Amino acid sequence: MNLQHSIATLLRPVWIAAAVVAAFLAASARAQDTAPVPAARKAKNVAVIPVRGKIDHEGVMAASVSRRIDTAVRAGADAIVFEIDTPGGDIGGLLAICGAVRQAPIRNTVAWLNPTGPNLPPAGAVIAMACQEIVVADGATLAESLTGLNDPLAMPPGPRGNRGLKAILPPLLTQVVGSARERNTSLGGYFRDEYLAQALIAGDVELWYIRNPATGVKMCIDRREFAMLFPGVSPDARPRLAGAPGTGGAPSQPLAPPQPAPAGGVSVPAGSAMIAAAAPDVSLATPTLRPTLTPADAGKWELIDKVTDGTAPAVLSAADMLHYGLTSNDTQMVNSVAVLKPVRNEQDLAAFFGANHVRRFERTWSEGLVLFLTNFFVRGVLIVIFLIALAIEITHPGVMLPGAVALGALVALLAPPALIGLASWWEIAAILLGLLLIGLEVFVIPGFGVTGIAGLLLLFLGLIGTFVPNGDSAFPDSPEGRRDMLWGAVTLILSFGTAGVGVWLVAKHFGSIPLLGKLVLKSPGSDDDNGFLEAMDPDASGSLVKPGQVGVALTPMRPAGRIQVGDHVLDACAELGFIQSGHKVRVVSVTPMRIGVEAVRDA
Repeated sequence: MNLQHSIATLLRPVWIAAAVVAAFLAASARAQDTAPVPAARKAKNVAVIPVRGKIDHEGVMAASVSRRIDTAVRAGADAIVFEIDTPGGDIGGLLAICGAVRQAPIRNTVAWLNPTGPNLPPAGAVIAMACQEIVVADGATLAESLTGLNDPLAMPPGPRGNRGLKAILPPLLTQVVGSARERNTSLGGYFRDEYLAQALIAGDVELWYIRNPATGVKMCIDRREFAMLFPGVSPDARPRLAGAPGTGGAPSQPLAPPQPAPAGGVSVPAGSAMIAAAAPDVSLATPTLRPTLTPADAGKWELIDKVTDGTAPAVLSAADMLHYGLTSNDTQMVNSVAVLKPVRNEQDLAAFFGANHVRRFERTWSEGLVLFLTNFFVRGVLIVIFLIALAIEITHPGVMLPGAVALGALVALLAPPALIGLASWWEIAAILLGLLLIGLEVFVIPGFGVTGIAGLLLLFLGLIGTFVPNGDSAFPDSPEGRRDMLWGAVTLILSFGTAGVGVWLVAKHFGSIPLLGKLVLKSPGSDDDNGFLEAMDPDASGSLVKPGQVGVALTPMRPAGRIQVGDHVLDACAELGFIQSGHKVRVVSVTPMRIGVEAVRDA
């Protein structure tokens, strides 16, 4: 025992020293594995705002993003992460989201490219460029070219397609190049390349990547600048990254010297017809920090690789985005090579910011409901339900259930557009006035003339207006406004036609419909209710009752109700005042849509 105790006593200092060395090595490994967080990025509370799904043209997603930004600001967030996973969608909605991101009170904004699909289309890239920094998850890739934008105006080549691209490109260029310039200005140097930003939305941009060894500045250049900086060098002398397709050929004609970006405008990469066509309509408030190259710079820059040849959409992998300075992911050394560390979850985000709290701000259920109810197909179905239920209530006044269904469908049609700015007061007023005129024509004014036609026109125009944003609803002069009005008109025409067929089918089988059949009184000894057909068919109604016939009110008439004349039970409307149940009534008018009665006063 004494020998063992003596050995343990002698080895104790060795054990202590080994433990200290192990702890030091572990701390050093952690320090090497985790880079210090820059002061501009450091945050205590991080808000994560997911941007998922197709971007709608109604502006629901844009309004949701803006609302969640305000909520995050009030909650005390000092950094906002936009988790981007969108296939694209409407250009107007995309620009509205980018505007909300760039105007956010919190300037510490990060785009987290975390797509569920194989790549992230250009819409996600445009939103990402609006943020101060970009981080990527596993497998995230960036698809270039405007051809990936899921919008009716993104048309194939041709005269019509060129008009569509000319309408789309200027605002997109203003967005991505303006975002790049703001990022560079905030950092005080040229870090996010403007030409590469343009290549994210135009597929005909040919670029090379170069570096100035003296200053460390990296930038993308076009074919004209390449020929000036590297005379006699083949454009394909250096290997390209795996993500860049195709090869570049020799210039077909002498190239003019490169021109600096005009004041307030954008410089056009040589050979890009898409950018050249849109550049005159681009206006930028932030000046460019892109270095101006001259023939005297030949020999001062080194060629790194070729980015894209401009003949097909390129795809930038996560490694490519790190290589071109688009991402801010931390790196780790693997076999003496710096490898990007993906941001996979909220724990990685917390480490990226050095944050204590990371909280998600999801879209609310009500925003999802509004997005559902403003879908063109859903709105068409609601219009059909509204028209059929309205027709049943008009021809069978007093049943109440069809009227309640029509009212519910009308509220579902008007409330969501009013909440998101698609319906203004005049459109709602036109719809309500149209319904009032139709009611007057049916219940007060005999026949169906000017009042009824005017009511239908007001109803139609009011419903069309709810498909167009407020700014364009009266006189749409933008491509988006004209497109929305066209889609609204087509939806309404199809809905009115479908509703007409539905009314005919309901009229033909009204008595056999389980729920409606129980709500309607039937004639004694009759198995079928033909009241609806009778109300819709002048011959049917005229063969049952004539003006001057006397019957009895089966229900209170305020003013609509049910009467019995002989063996027939029919819908009718009191011409003047209310008539109590059981009171004698006299038929005074018979029309295809209405039977008018008056109370019979005893002598």
